[in-house]
Formats: sequence, structure tokens, C-alpha cells
Amino acid sequence: MMPSAFRRMIPSILCLAMLGACGSSPPVRYHALSRPAAAGSDASGAARVLVEILPVAVPDGVARPNLVMSEGNGRVAVLDSDRWLAPVADDMRQVVADSLWRSARAADTYQAPVPATAASLPRYRLAVRLERFDAIPGQAGVVVGSWTLRSLPDGAAHICRWAGTQPLDGKDATAAADALAEGSRRLADQIGDSLRRAVEGREEVCS
Repeated sequence: MMPSAFRRMIPSILCLAMLGACGSSPPVRYHALSRPAAAGSDASGAARVLVEILPVAVPDGVARPNLVMSEGNGRVAVLDSDRWLAPVADDMRQVVADSLWRSARAADTYQAPVPATAASLPRYRLAVRLERFDAIPGQAGVVVGSWTLRSLPDGAAHICRWAGTQPLDGKDATAAADALAEGSRRLADQIGDSLRRAVEGREEVCS
């Protein structure tokens, strides 16, 4: 039979074991694709273009909160302690919206009423798809995206695609997230440039 003194010690032992397990878990780090507007940036003012930015389509492997890194040979590592602050699709959509404002003073009208005073502004619909969103340690962060830009109500559709890489030395998760964020911003800038070209009436919209 177990001594009574030892039985009384069991709850304390279990509590210490649980505290030790909790203490050994690494803290969760959160990363984001979008960045706060820099001080002094022109983030306000009247819109000159209206764009309905549809939800961004992403690969199934990207639609998760965890940061994913490629290990080669078709294998990936899902990092438990490094996560995206917001779903990649939502954050990418915000990055695109910020770029459209900078490039063409375009305001997002998705699920937002269009005021009567803005009825005369040019209107577009934008659909974006992330085709690749890979962090390859020791090599690069790879971002590939395509988009369709259509003038409303019944204008021609322009289908564009862009692929870019960002150097990624080592296996640091923060560096991987930064490389993917920079690639995402470069993609968004290409999308913003295509909108600017469309508004200006350029024959070649996809740069």
C-alpha cells in the first residue's frame, strides 16, 4: 500500500510536472504580410478609382495559421511556434488594397456601398490568386500570383501573372516570413501598376 505521506505529495508532483511542461514550450511568434503605414504617408484623401477586390485565392497548404517551410523532396515543415497573425488570404488582400491606393488612389468597394457622389469614378473588379507561396531555407522565398482585372460594367478583362523570389539565407523562420512578406508586396505593386495602366488607357496593362 502506498504510504499516506506519498499520496499527499502526488498532487504537488503533478502540478510541478505540468508547470515544467508548460515552461518548456517555446513562445509563439506571429508574423504579418502587411505593414502599418509609415508616418507621414498619404493614406487619406478622396478616391479616384473604385475597385471591387474579391477574396484572394490561395493554395490549400497556405490556408493555415502556421508558417510552412519547404524541406526539399516534396516535404514541408509546419512550424508550431511561428504563425501568421491573420489568414494569408486576408492579409494578402490588405497588401493589395494598400498598393492600389498608393498607385491609383483606388478604394476597395467589396461588400461596401458606393456613395452616389462616387458614381462617376472608374470602376473595376479584381480577382487575385496566389499560385506559389514557398519559403525554401538557404535559397529563397518564392511568391507567384496571377490576377484578372476587369473594367465594370462590361469592359475587357486583363489577365496578368508575376513570379518573384527573395533571397533567404539560413533556416530562420522570421527571415522566411520577411522574405514572403516582401515578395507579397512586390506582387501587390505589380497589381497596382496594372490598375494604373488600365486607368490611363494603356494598351499593355500587364507590365
